[in-house]
Amino acid sequence: MDEDLATLEAALYVAGRPLTLEELTGIIGKAESTATKLLENLMYEYDKRKGALEVILLPRGRYVLQLRPELTPRVGKLIPGGLLAFSTLQTLVFIALRQPILQSELIAQRGTHCYDHVHELVEKKFVDAAPQGRSKLLSTTPLFSDYFGLDTDKIRLKAQLKHQMRRILDAQQAAESQPNQGKA
Repeated sequence: MDEDLATLEAALYVAGRPLTLEELTGIIGKAESTATKLLENLMYEYDKRKGALEVILLPRGRYVLQLRPELTPRVGKLIPGGLLAFSTLQTLVFIALRQPILQSELIAQRGTHCYDHVHELVEKKFVDAAPQGRSKLLSTTPLFSDYFGLDTDKIRLKAQLKHQMRRILDAQQAAESQPNQGKA
């Protein structure tokens, strides 16, 4: 059992993305019920440690090993590809809460700087931009839901966002407003 638990942990680590129960079951070659119990144990162990990482169950029966969201503002500069700037994160929240939203409406409400934000968000695959007339219809992607641990159902996602994103935005803003410590 310990070997199976370590294998599941290793799979979640190296995948760098959410894995389905089916994928994880195939890796250890055990029944879904056995894999589920092992994953629950793994989630408990990470939660008990209160360390930097957590194993969480996402919607649609997917599991992911990830950095605890409250630590992202403190270590975000080390993330490959960089962390989203506070203003870009605000634009992402705006899109998520008002989706689907026309890019032209977003620009009218938040300003022309949002063109750059949308470009970055599409590039990082947090937002889809589907052509609609002379504008683009913006909406969040499943990757956005996975990254922030939100439901993919747009109604539930919006409710979760109002609670979770406020906490993340506050932490991000606090981290960006702190002066660089330890620099000469």
